[in-house]
Amino acid sequence: MTDKFPGNFEDELRRALRPVDAPDGFTDRLMSALPTDAKPMPVRANAAPRALSHRFAMPAALAASLLAAVLLGQHVAVENERRAEQQGREASLELMQALRVTSQKLDLVYEAVNNPPPAGDEENRS
Repeated sequence: MTDKFPGNFEDELRRALRPVDAPDGFTDRLMSALPTDAKPMPVRANAAPRALSHRFAMPAALAASLLAAVLLGQHVAVENERRAEQQGREASLELMQALRVTSQKLDLVYEAVNNPPPAGDEENRS
């Protein structure tokens, strides 16, 4: 496997990421830019203040997931009911077809029993 980087890549990376000293007077300029009358933030006794959205984020996520589960369950139940109804219709059609065929065959048997062929036309079946 060939390297995609030149051999001195690590050296260039070290050189680019080496610590750099701040310029002279940087600390003084930074401190003079800060406000001089800084007021401490009030601290609540039991917990740090949280935004209203953070306080209700977990219950809202729980409610949303519960709603999604209910809706998905309802959708699955409706689909199962629809599928069962379709299968019932198909089974009913198959049953009706089987009953039609059976009725036709019974009609043929009834005709054969009630109207036997003439005696001379019979073959010896023994």
